[in-house]
Amino acid sequence: MRLFLMTTAAIGFAAAASMLATSALAVQDTPTNINGVDTVCTGVGSAKDDPRWKAYPVKIVLATTGGADLANAHITLAKGGQTVVETDCDAPWVLFKAPPGQYTATATLIGGSGQSHSASFTSGNAQKEVTITFKAPSGPPSVPASN
Repeated sequence: MRLFLMTTAAIGFAAAASMLATSALAVQDTPTNINGVDTVCTGVGSAKDDPRWKAYPVKIVLATTGGADLANAHITLAKGGQTVVETDCDAPWVLFKAPPGQYTATATLIGGSGQSHSASFTSGNAQKEVTITFKAPSGPPSVPASN
């Protein structure tokens, strides 16, 4: 029985580790390597002016159709139909140091509407900014004032 539990735990750990190989939480303003691609979630406050961010060839910007920044999304970067990186980000920018090529970025809002939108683009050595837009989230329903 003890051997069974140890084996089951090892298999569970291995499965979890393999899932994390392509998907991870990008901690805001902290570069991290996900599946061999340097990734950073940023774009809020003075951190958005960090000169290090210019070295990332891919910049995904999340915004409303009116131009306001959005945050809290699950981002997938794919190349040739294969997922390269998946991450959750609680800021309006996600930056990738991905090699030049043709990509599709998909952003799905976490919580609320769950809207999902994609954009295809070609990146090179200079930073490519790609904006993925969403309808503005609706606020709480209005309540008529009582007289």
